[in-house]
Amino acid sequence: MRILILMLFFVSFSVFAHQPKLINYSPPLNNPHQVIDPEISKAYYSELKGNAHYYKITSSEEFLFYAGILSPKVNDSYKWLSLDVLDKDENIIYQADGSKFAWKAWYEPYARDYYWKGPEIGTDTNSEFKTSFTLEAGTYVIKVYNEDNSGHYSLAVGEAEFFGANLWEQILTWTPILLYISPYMDIVHWKKFDVRAYIPHIALLVLSFVMYFLIKKIFFRKKIYLAK
Repeated sequence: MRILILMLFFVSFSVFAHQPKLINYSPPLNNPHQVIDPEISKAYYSELKGNAHYYKITSSEEFLFYAGILSPKVNDSYKWLSLDVLDKDENIIYQADGSKFAWKAWYEPYARDYYWKGPEIGTDTNSEFKTSFTLEAGTYVIKVYNEDNSGHYSLAVGEAEFFGANLWEQILTWTPILLYISPYMDIVHWKKFDVRAYIPHIALLVLSFVMYFLIKKIFFRKKIYLAK
């Protein structure tokens, strides 16, 4: 049954290249959002509402670092965003200035969404995206901001694609993505309704009805048998 459920999720919805995370608050500098396992690819979806957002990485050993900023493409105009990477003393050690970057429309084939692709902090590869580079052990803070601290964004952190070491971890990772996060992102960040985001819900509903009728049929036969 566990394998059936996992197959249902994978077959019914296209795979994400990263773990999407919803940030429904404004993480401040004195209490930044904690980035766990910074090498694993994650995308933090949120909206600036008057204040910059801060994300904290703490590592006891050197690690591979990558960060990039995108924004959902809902029309033909974009709102630039920038990234700063701060050290433990709040000094800027890396910066991706979105105001001076040539933002381009980009199609994400996994989730079938359009973005405005912004600047990155990483190693140049002469390809569409930069790649990770090594940072020393320590504490780092990523700042997301623009001129008036407003607008929707997607902060990409990490590069390694990972959704769980075993079947149970994969189920725990994929369930909220497919049943909640994906439809939420479509409605809130892309201002759209995509019926494909609800295929897992429909499939689970159909599966529930099938299981209900099968169980009902088994108990009905058992009741007839005992009545004889």
